[in-house]
Amino acid sequence: MTMVANKIKKSHINVNADCSTCVSLGCSVLRNCSPECLQEVSAAKRCFVYVKGQRILMEGIESDGVYFINTGKVKIFKSDKDDKQLILRFAKSGEILGFCSIDERKEQPVSAVALDDTVICYLDNKDFMRIIRDNPELALGLLKFYNEELIEVENKSLKLARMNVPGKVADALMTMYDAYGSNGKNCTLNLMLSRQDIANLAGTTKEQVSKALSEFKLKGIVKTKGKQIDILNLNSLRSIAEI
Repeated sequence: MTMVANKIKKSHINVNADCSTCVSLGCSVLRNCSPECLQEVSAAKRCFVYVKGQRILMEGIESDGVYFINTGKVKIFKSDKDDKQLILRFAKSGEILGFCSIDERKEQPVSAVALDDTVICYLDNKDFMRIIRDNPELALGLLKFYNEELIEVENKSLKLARMNVPGKVADALMTMYDAYGSNGKNCTLNLMLSRQDIANLAGTTKEQVSKALSEFKLKGIVKTKGKQIDILNLNSLRSIAEI
């Protein structure tokens, strides 16, 4: 796997400095923090913008801190020795990245890339660990986050082991829908991915994704136009994904 030796470049910007009034606070691990904890985070954080397609985290690069998504969409993935990706999850406003850096690991275990222009609030490891020690409610929030992530990974592993290819592709589409929703009367997914990215999410091949989508189109479940996918029958798609 190809590694990048230098730090990922970030463009510093000014956003709302007060975490207590952040629009993403309700879906963040910070939501149960005391006003004093939020004040500490506000004082210590720095904010950066990543343009669409820019790396936020890189496997193998030294862990330096944690990243809270203020606005935007982020893809989290791992790569094998041939640089083939396996998409692990999608993250949105209020979610946290780089949380593995709070343990003794020296390198990031995953990569993350911005799917559109994304604003990130960043805390370095030293400040983050200090705030955790001073604020047990934040530590509890992190434990809950870890638990939810573990359950999600276990469920996904079990489903992928049992599913046929149409089920895997349907599950990938439902993952996209659950992450970012849809728009308009045709239920157009708000996330547009290449067939290869859908294959990386489903754990199959680009050709199998195209075949499954063609079958779904014939059954009136989806409609496609390039990367745009409209879900015409959400219940049928969800049923296939739950096989």
